[in-house]
Amino acid sequence: MIRRVLERPLFDPLVNETIRATVPGPLRPGLEVATHLGDPATVLVVALGFAWIASSRKRGARVLAVALVAFAVTNGLKGLFVLERPVEQLAFAADDYGGYAFPSGHALGAAAVYGAVALAAEWSRPRRRYAVAGVLIALVALSRLVLGVHYVGDVVAGAAIGIGIAVGVLWLLTIDPGRLFAMAGALAVASYATPARAFMPATVGAALGAVGAWYALERRPRRLEGSPTAFGLAALAVLAVRLLSTTQGIHWSLEIGGYVLAVGVAVASALGSHRTPR
Repeated sequence: MIRRVLERPLFDPLVNETIRATVPGPLRPGLEVATHLGDPATVLVVALGFAWIASSRKRGARVLAVALVAFAVTNGLKGLFVLERPVEQLAFAADDYGGYAFPSGHALGAAAVYGAVALAAEWSRPRRRYAVAGVLIALVALSRLVLGVHYVGDVVAGAAIGIGIAVGVLWLLTIDPGRLFAMAGALAVASYATPARAFMPATVGAALGAVGAWYALERRPRRLEGSPTAFGLAALAVLAVRLLSTTQGIHWSLEIGGYVLAVGVAVASALGSHRTPR
């Protein structure tokens, strides 16, 4: 009975159609652009950027860990539930949009990373940070519904799980960031046994690069000084690898290798710029 009650508003294609009809036509192209705010590469670069400007190395590393854990959890849950997208029921959805629906990886990643930045940042007032994060998360969630690639239940669950990951990693877990990176990579490897593998190469590659850079900084902190140029090029490389994987379909081994190198350099540059380890 409860399942039927929830399915009607949360997993009903008619709800998607109603939401899309409510959004004025001129605004829809903007939402199609806004959806990329939740793309894995985008939120990864945001997390790396925060690691660069954070007040301490460990604070920045924990926000990066939030991103990697979010990717791994997304892949694991998609492979566990294996729920199809609503694209076959919606005329306006892209019929060639692959992958599984639950939970929304874009909503989960956006909620986790933007939420983590709002929680960990020390600029402005907390309410303003939370408001900005909330707007970004809402835009990403709405864009997924307007595009027709997720149900309401997918984005609501994704956002809730993402916020939970941000709070858990930043406030509840006391594990060393390097171990968190490694845990995220291990979970992504384990999820390879499931049908959902879209986030696996990016998570494994990014985790390996982050682990290597983190422990290298612990052993030789003075030899890995932060370089703005190196960080900028590495951040662009993260976006380039993502673009190549989605448009050219490069082999998963090349995708993993690209993320290892790009994220490793970015992490070494971002965290190496901090004099304060904690």
